Amino acid sequence: MKTKRIILNALKNLAKYKLRSFLMMIGIVIGIVALTMVISVGLGAKNLVMERVKKFGLESLMVRAGAGSLMGQQSSPGQQITTLTLEDAEYLKHEIGSIKEIAPFNSKGNSNISYFEKSTTALLLGATPSWAYVWNWDVSDGEFITDEDMTSLNRICLIGPTVRKELFGENNPIGEQIQIGNVQFEIKGILVSKGSSPGGGDMDNRIMIPLSTFMRRVANVDYLAGIKILLNSSAGINKTSEEINSLLRERHKLADGIPDDFAVITPTEVTKMAEKIAGTFNLFLVLLAGISLITGGVVVANIMFISVNERKKEIGLRKAVGANTKDIMNQFLFESSAVTLMGGLVGIILGAVGAKILNLIMQMPISISWGSILIGVISSTIIGVIAGMQPARRAAKLQPIETLR
Repeated sequence: MKTKRIILNALKNLAKYKLRSFLMMIGIVIGIVALTMVISVGLGAKNLVMERVKKFGLESLMVRAGAGSLMGQQSSPGQQITTLTLEDAEYLKHEIGSIKEIAPFNSKGNSNISYFEKSTTALLLGATPSWAYVWNWDVSDGEFITDEDMTSLNRICLIGPTVRKELFGENNPIGEQIQIGNVQFEIKGILVSKGSSPGGGDMDNRIMIPLSTFMRRVANVDYLAGIKILLNSSAGINKTSEEINSLLRERHKLADGIPDDFAVITPTEVTKMAEKIAGTFNLFLVLLAGISLITGGVVVANIMFISVNERKKEIGLRKAVGANTKDIMNQFLFESSAVTLMGGLVGIILGAVGAKILNLIMQMPISISWGSILIGVISSTIIGVIAGMQPARRAAKLQPIETLR
């Protein structure tokens, strides 16, 4: 029997038993939908991670007060780390030749911001003029913090796009006076939008003031929350990180065995953190896709066994008129593969639609590629071959005399 005839006979049988074909397809469709969404979300998360690493800077390091986590969180609840200072920042810049520039900063979360009857909360940052260069983060309108603002402890601020929207809508806020806590500030500029942070927070929901003003007029502190460091090159970044660690331990007089009271964060650490955040959801989807595909394969195999039992006379007739064992086996294998392949194609389409819905409703990053489509097609085909193998063997072993009785 020619290959073309085998294929045509297989397709006729699938069309003849529509309900059976549909039941075999449905499990595969669900599995491929989940698989397509897994790949789309996974690629989207990977692209997002790389975008966030670029925002952090491939030639950058961060020193955060406190130890025990990637973001330099304090060692115990309520403990305020006060050992990281402006002097530390200047010392590192002077002693380590690979450092191009530094941007020391301090911060206060959930600060109350008000403008007449409107109010909101935002992250309050104390920053220096070098922030714009080190973070590649300037203003879209107005002026950035200057050395004069630092020296004079000026009560000026830069607001993020989210804060602007909350307090002013589309109106121009430059020159307006807002209340930060109990202190009045004049808006000097609007920060360029930065979107999400490596941890998934809103980087636009923040207000920036001169670091000197933050430390003396707002928080009354003499220590820093962190230091962003820009290097001359990304080469040797791990060596520079070790130098920073050694110098800060020496300056903070930490004896051997005493934990660091700071954390040095590299782009690699930022990547790990962002991937960890996205990993849990992706793992859930991978398990869902795997279970669905296995279930779909079992369903296909069982229905194919039923089909073999119901079509014994047809198999015997084909063998009686010249079809050999290989022809019968190929026909049943093609039937199972064709069903799962069609289910796979439907699943890919529905999976792409589902990924788009996730993106629109939950704002999850997605990326649909030819690679994900190819994986869906190959996976469904392999499932079809595996699921159809044993039923095809059983059909091929049937003897014409027995089937035609």
